[in-house]
Amino acid sequence: MIITSMDINNKEFKKSLRGYDCDEVDEFLDKIAEDYETLYKENSGLKEKLELSEERIKHYSKIESTIQNTLLLAQNAAEQARESAQSEADLIIKKANDSAQKIIDKAHNDVVKINDDYERLKQEFLKFRAKFKNFMNAQVETFNSLEGDFIKNYNVGSTVEVSEIPVKAKEIENEEPVTQEYADNDLDLIKSFFAKED
Repeated sequence: MIITSMDINNKEFKKSLRGYDCDEVDEFLDKIAEDYETLYKENSGLKEKLELSEERIKHYSKIESTIQNTLLLAQNAAEQARESAQSEADLIIKKANDSAQKIIDKAHNDVVKINDDYERLKQEFLKFRAKFKNFMNAQVETFNSLEGDFIKNYNVGSTVEVSEIPVKAKEIENEEPVTQEYADNDLDLIKSFFAKED
């Protein structure tokens, strides 16, 4: 049971012969009741302040919890964004590397093909030149043989007019007469071209 200031004021003590002075006791009780009332009010005020403080603490705790949860969500979102950005960057780099490798491979294959084509054409040219050279040599030998026979049979000098040779060259109009010396110069040019070796 809680004693109030009113209980103190209304408290009555039994009187005895050799008891305390009633006025002094009443005065003392009044003083106690007054002090008790002051302390009671102060205590009540402190309780109210404490409750208010506790409510504020709860409120701030909720705010703190909300902030912590928000920070956690933000951290998770940032981590997911970082991982997503890293994955996207890795994918872009991989695609770029793949594209670059394809370009390099194609360029390499093109270079190899061009080199192969060049070597093939070079070999074909060398074969053609050798065949044509052999053909020309055979023609020159045939021509020299025919020329030797012609000179021996007809006893003709080194310079011969084409008009003197019984050939149908005259049938071609507007052509200048071809001398043996002119024909030999052309033959020398052809021989010098095919005489070059790689």
